[in-house]
Amino acid sequence: MNCRTEEAYNQLIIHVEPQGHSAAEQVAALNKEYQSYLAGMASRGDARRALLGRYFAPAEDLPFLKGFSCAGQLPAEGGASLWVMFTGDDNYIYTPILYDRAGGDAAANTLRIFNEYSSILAGNGLTLKDNCVRTWCYVYDIDNNYKGFYKTRTAYFAENGLTPLTHYIASTGIAGTMPAGCGVVGMDALAVKDPVKADVKYLKGSTNLGRTDAYGVTFERGATLILDGLPTALISGTASIDTAGNVLHVGDIEAQTLRSWENIDVLLKEADMSFDDVTVMITYIRNREDCAVVRRLYDERFGDSIPHLFLHAPICRPDWLMETECIAVKR
Repeated sequence: MNCRTEEAYNQLIIHVEPQGHSAAEQVAALNKEYQSYLAGMASRGDARRALLGRYFAPAEDLPFLKGFSCAGQLPAEGGASLWVMFTGDDNYIYTPILYDRAGGDAAANTLRIFNEYSSILAGNGLTLKDNCVRTWCYVYDIDNNYKGFYKTRTAYFAENGLTPLTHYIASTGIAGTMPAGCGVVGMDALAVKDPVKADVKYLKGSTNLGRTDAYGVTFERGATLILDGLPTALISGTASIDTAGNVLHVGDIEAQTLRSWENIDVLLKEADMSFDDVTVMITYIRNREDCAVVRRLYDERFGDSIPHLFLHAPICRPDWLMETECIAVKR
């Protein structure tokens, strides 16, 4: 099976082409290629571990590697992919996909998931407010279920000391598919054990972006922290939006893509970085047929300099055709 590998500093993407193979066979090929990559790391004396890991494949009972997540998002260009971020820093705790295995609606799912995550943090002497720096939230049928998710998250945050007077958490809220019987919401999360050591700060991008709580949602545009001794920016899912929270360039995938990148550029500059420092970009595309346009724009601007994934996953408002998240490291 044809496997393609992209890597940059601490990022790895492995992609397999379908070529008539089943989803299970594609994931097995991903796992085999990943184990080969790890063997190569060991032979080089590279002792880093996987910090984050996510599959982009159907959310079925497939042979996924333990410690990684999957929310059923599929590569827009076909096949299946695995994204891994490596670190030698022991100041971080990643919690892969949390599902509400009791089922129920988006509000109930969200409450149970955040309660479960808070219990996981408490078991490590941590709290949501003081230690969680990044989440990835997945909502099935996002056009109908997002309201139940974000309203419950907002209320939960307020009860746990996350308010406009403190801070929220960098996040991506995007469509995903949970395993059967696991409700309609899932979440990955990254926490830092010692925020002072990590020097955690939150990005605003105020020249292009407004406060999210001004239009009813509660997340930060991005976070900066020290990872492996280097300044690192975790940029939240960023779409074609203005300072008032309005969708810009409705119906125009090309203009929305360029505005998304403009907003990200502002956030990177606030972190004293640029696209030259980006180590991975993940783009979510509502309509699969728009992928060719986004791919062309990406190739024209970035070429093969940044590992990238294009995923078929609707964004939290119907008028948003795409959004991008990224990670950057100042080396």
